[in-house]
Amino acid sequence: MNEDYYKILEVHPEAGIEVIEKAYRALAVRYHPDKHLPSRKRWAEEKFKQLSAAYSVLKDPVQRRDYDRQWHDVRRATATPAHAANSGFEEEAYFQYRTGLAALAKAQKASGLDILLGKAESELEKAKEAFEAVTRRYPESKYAEESFYRWLKILNESPDHSEAFLSKLEVRFVEFEERYPAGAWTAEVKLEFARFRILKRKDVRETKKILHFLTTYYNDPGLLHEARALGEYLSGMEKKPSARRERVHG
Repeated sequence: MNEDYYKILEVHPEAGIEVIEKAYRALAVRYHPDKHLPSRKRWAEEKFKQLSAAYSVLKDPVQRRDYDRQWHDVRRATATPAHAANSGFEEEAYFQYRTGLAALAKAQKASGLDILLGKAESELEKAKEAFEAVTRRYPESKYAEESFYRWLKILNESPDHSEAFLSKLEVRFVEFEERYPAGAWTAEVKLEFARFRILKRKDVRETKKILHFLTTYYNDPGLLHEARALGEYLSGMEKKPSARRERVHG
């Protein structure tokens, strides 16, 4: 036995059955293979299998009791100083990752009054700091790639258009692609980079290259819809100068 079912379901070892059921339903939706790009479909299938296995055991009182006893014995027998250290780092990474997700959810659900009072911005800042912490402090963690993507997305939505900020953000995009050339979140980051190139750099040529790559090598409906929408925006930008020239010469 080498699977921590509680960590897989993202619940505390003392969680009640209602909490376990709720966690399983939410994670089953998140990791369902049909909701992921072909490039990470196998990864999603494996995650889904792990969820199902964990839930099938923890939902049954007898199986859960036996699992708890066996898992306790395994952890005690296999623990080493190095393993304990790595486990500690992963737990810290997981804590920061969950903190980021919770803060991001609050920011996205903020009411108009919360936005006016700055509460949404505060939660977004908290999410940004948490995702950056996972990315920088725990690069080997299984939560690092997704945290890196979410950190970049928050930064890319920032109203800061100063050259210093944009230059640093561009470096971070490149850093992600070098670290995860074919990762589970690479396509989403490429789409964010396309938004960056056209909305903040007004770089039509590079944006076209990225969009062509996405529409050629990926077939996820949601991603293709967003890529095509950005492509239409790009086409609209290219038509505006010619329209102005026609008015001048007309």
